[in-house]
Amino acid sequence: MPRPLGVKFVGVREFKEKLTGLLAKREEVVVTRHGKPIARVVPVTKGSPENLLLEIGMVLREAGVSKEEALRALQAAQKAVHG
Repeated sequence: MPRPLGVKFVGVREFKEKLTGLLAKREEVVVTRHGKPIARVVPVTKGSPENLLLEIGMVLREAGVSKEEALRALQAAQKAVHG
């Protein structure tokens, strides 16, 4: 099976040994065990929905807002917007 261009495939051992360097490259990495994919690591890009959610989570945590409080606030906002 052909591998996608621009994606690095590494075994678990190599991934553990070279983790910092692999992450620094900000490229997609597929981790394999016995030649079969078991995980996919992709960079979080600035402005992406994932980045926004992570930043919101960090702000809430720093403010001492619990997960339950955040979910209640989100549900209240949804009701206000959608009726």
